[in-house]
Amino acid sequence: MHQGDICDRGGFVEDPYAQYRGSMIRKMRKAQNLTLADLAEETGLSLSFLSQVERGIINPSINSLRRIALALGTPVSRFFDESESTNGPVVRKNQRKVLVNKDSRLIYQLLSSNHNHRIEFLLSRLEIGAASTESPMSHKGDEAALVLQGECRIELGDDRYHLREGDSIYITENTPHRFTNAGSVPLVIVSAISPPGF
Repeated sequence: MHQGDICDRGGFVEDPYAQYRGSMIRKMRKAQNLTLADLAEETGLSLSFLSQVERGIINPSINSLRRIALALGTPVSRFFDESESTNGPVVRKNQRKVLVNKDSRLIYQLLSSNHNHRIEFLLSRLEIGAASTESPMSHKGDEAALVLQGECRIELGDDRYHLREGDSIYITENTPHRFTNAGSVPLVIVSAISPPGF
């Protein structure tokens, strides 16, 4: 998928990988001998919603994908498009694996060539006023994030911080956090998570 420069790209993006993602979720669920009802119970999401996700009819939010990933014991990055996978250490700009939130106000690009590496490297773009999650969420793995463009408010546990272009923050494993675009331009953040847990 050719995304162009995430720092200055305008407009909205459709996520053409909903069917791919749904089939991945179905395969992983079945490999663990889980029924849709089991997955619904683990995630708190409805059975009908999960069925539609697995069939690629609807594109779930990042929050829903995080719940599904947690229930399946896998990082969210497993659900990125794999159609343009790279075998070597280099990921070209037009080969990045992409995950688009259902309202297109949040885009993640996987900068690492393989989700099985010990470090997960992500580029995130949040439109004006958008947040990374509906409410602060945690993940396994420590995270370091650098603001490349814009300003953000970050909720980190009980603390609040305001970051501007060039500022960075370190987030320890399992600390609930959320980034919100608090500026007048799209927010672009690059993050590294180790071990992969996004």
